[in-house]
Amino acid sequence: MKVCLLSKMYPPVVGGSGMYAYEIANGLAEIGHEVDVFTQSTGDDRTLDVHDNVSVYSLAKARRYLVTFETLYFSARARFAVDFDEYDVIHGTLMPASTLALSDRLGIDAPIVLTSHSFALNEVFAHSPEKPADYLLKYAFHPMNVVMDNVAARSADRIVAISEEMRGQLVEKYGLDERNVTRISHGVDTERYRPREEVHPAVSEDKLTLLFVGRLISRKGADLAVEALAATDRDDVELLVAGTGRLEDDLKRLVRERGIGDRVQFLGYVPDEDLPLLYASADATLFTSNYEGFGLVFLESLASGTPVIGTSAGGIPDIVENGEAGYVCAGDPEAFAERIEELAEQPERLMAMSQAAREEVDGRDWADVAARVEEVYESVTR
Repeated sequence: MKVCLLSKMYPPVVGGSGMYAYEIANGLAEIGHEVDVFTQSTGDDRTLDVHDNVSVYSLAKARRYLVTFETLYFSARARFAVDFDEYDVIHGTLMPASTLALSDRLGIDAPIVLTSHSFALNEVFAHSPEKPADYLLKYAFHPMNVVMDNVAARSADRIVAISEEMRGQLVEKYGLDERNVTRISHGVDTERYRPREEVHPAVSEDKLTLLFVGRLISRKGADLAVEALAATDRDDVELLVAGTGRLEDDLKRLVRERGIGDRVQFLGYVPDEDLPLLYASADATLFTSNYEGFGLVFLESLASGTPVIGTSAGGIPDIVENGEAGYVCAGDPEAFAERIEELAEQPERLMAMSQAAREEVDGRDWADVAARVEEVYESVTR
């Protein structure tokens, strides 16, 4: 098939939806399809290898402010710049609503598939206003996304939900026909993310090392990771925070207030090439989000042989059986602290969970995801 893939986010931009577009494009190309990716330019000259059957085109320059208007502009550019008649199937991201361009079926005959990466209605409730920009997101941009998502969704032939939680929400809260919503979870590069003998220099080999990876924004819940560490009251446990964001100063202040500055390291932005070793060197990853579409962090951690202690957000309940490759627990410091202390006191359990973590990702690579997406294409083009 000739596939049109619309995605506002695409590497070198970091994030789950961008990596999904990159991996799906390459996976479909490997199967034999021809894929044209339409995205935005970032001004970053870093490049990633793409398959010979993949072509990447920029429709606009990315602007990380006023993101909802960026979505509208990208959608308008796509509508007027892309000849959709050339394609057998059109595949775009739904949430955020970068496929509003497809909301009017007039003049578009090809089947439309949308992947839902996040649920805009949940973004409204999950976002805690702490900075002036947060109020704009919570009370203006996210509600606008809810409207745009609904408009785009009702023009799709099929929607791919990346977690069971999201599939249920699309059906129950947006009133979509469940027969048109298919769950296909994210994959992970098991060659890139794998157990390693080498140890990252930030990791103390004589301590239980906990890792948080993500943007330092309210819904990622890095403060929960800090509070959980403080609740353990153990000197043999440390926390590494890998990420930046507008709440970084607040988190550092919280660390000082809890008196755990000697047990927390803020690593700042960790380059992509350094993440695999960091994951593999940690003893456990804390997944503290109060909302996620899926959460690639926990899957990358499992592939690295590192168990996860996480909330029930996103795709964790679909993949992590409690007590096997990790723990799924309530989103409060005491619940996390209890599990942290269990791992600190029972190294044999930690070793068993590390083995189970790697086994859990077997059969969850991106080639498998691409094959399932291909099945969706075939079902809508018959």
